[in-house]
Amino acid sequence: MKKLILILLIITFNLLLWGESKIDEVFQNALHEYETNNYENALRDFLSIENEGLINADLFYNIGNCHFRIHQIGRSILYYKKALKIESDHTSARKNLEFALTLTKDKQEIDSEDVIRSFWEKLFDSLSINLLAVIVLIIFCLIILLTCFMIVYYRNRERTVPIFITTVLIFFLLIFLLLGFLKWRAYHFRNEGVILTPSAIGYSGPSEDFTRVFTVHEGMVFEVEREENNWSLIKLPNGLGGWVHKESFELIKL
Repeated sequence: MKKLILILLIITFNLLLWGESKIDEVFQNALHEYETNNYENALRDFLSIENEGLINADLFYNIGNCHFRIHQIGRSILYYKKALKIESDHTSARKNLEFALTLTKDKQEIDSEDVIRSFWEKLFDSLSINLLAVIVLIIFCLIILLTCFMIVYYRNRERTVPIFITTVLIFFLLIFLLLGFLKWRAYHFRNEGVILTPSAIGYSGPSEDFTRVFTVHEGMVFEVEREENNWSLIKLPNGLGGWVHKESFELIKL
């Protein structure tokens, strides 16, 4: 029985190694195709890797580049947003997204006009979940070490300074925990979508029988608030809401 388990583990391990090797081979081939301007071939290879279930910011960034090169602006924005959903500090994806948004027919604000809000958004985007986890762990360890140091070294001494430092560290710990929670919430619950058809009409209700509210075009990014049958209630960046057909867009989901 033990030998059988060992054999199964060895086979599984070898299959995993073979799978990773195969994916790496396809990825390198896709990069070569892209560098030689064969963008459709590169896109086909990158998409085949995605279909294997791989979730990777660089993969989505490269898929976005391929779509951009073959003039599919909506899909390029979709994949740049996917890359940033995984790795919000992916500089290349953010730069390309900002450029792609300038090419859409509908004007979309990249940065908030409010200086404080714009600064907060940039700070929030620059911190990945992994980085926040590391910062929280370091601060927590410092608090534990400082507490132990106070117990041992400051047993019969004035503790004003170490208590002050500990209080400051606890404050920053709570701040970064809050940022981590907001980042996690945005990752799991923010329901964004991108228009992929040349245009889409927003109605006041989930049917073409309702009043037309707006018309948006390929590349428009929005939030989905509700769904009903084949219709979704979306909210545009300017606050305007309306129902659009699901076939006109795709959600930014992993």
